[in-house]
Amino acid sequence: TISGGLPESMRSMTSLTTLNLASNAMSGTLRHLPYMTSLRNVHLYQNGFTGPIDGAVFSNLTKLEVLFLSSNSLTGGIPSEVAAAQKHLTGLYLSDNDLRGVIPDQVCDLYKLEDLFLDDNGLGGPLPSCLGNLSGLKRFYAFKNDFTGYVPARLMNLPHLVELGIEDNDLRGGLDQKTCAVVEDKSLSIWADCVELADGCDCCERCCLDQSNNC
Repeated sequence: TISGGLPESMRSMTSLTTLNLASNAMSGTLRHLPYMTSLRNVHLYQNGFTGPIDGAVFSNLTKLEVLFLSSNSLTGGIPSEVAAAQKHLTGLYLSDNDLRGVIPDQVCDLYKLEDLFLDDNGLGGPLPSCLGNLSGLKRFYAFKNDFTGYVPARLMNLPHLVELGIEDNDLRGGLDQKTCAVVEDKSLSIWADCVELADGCDCCERCCLDQSNNC
């Protein structure tokens, strides 16, 4: 098990393409990460990293394909600079942190994104309708947050979406019979708080009880 923070000497690793220090006991911030400008794959999940995600992670790491920061103690919001990674980013994994704020519209510019994992944070506000721009999205996990409003119809119409986890939020609708008719024409698994949604969710694979582990 590796402990401690990312050493400042890592700033000189400008040719490194993969950084995998997942499932350790590391701590501190990610302030040295933006200097490692050739990184394509970053796996730092299941550690104890703290502080915000610096927008320079996205604006400096122009070849970034996968950013896996789940299961840490990161704070702040999703930086608007995330759009700078649009040319290559296919996986953004930020689950199980302490992120706050809304999903910035710039996330919708990540046109190559296949996995967007934002579950188990403190994010809120509505789910942006522009998520429907992510034509390659396959898995979207947003459960255990404070999202409100309706599930965007454009999101449900994404052609390659196969898994949608939105349970344990404050969503109020968007999965009516018309939407379900679209869902039933493709292989899409949905987990939601069906009882709290207007018109329920006849096409949900799992109906969950909000604020409980019963799903």
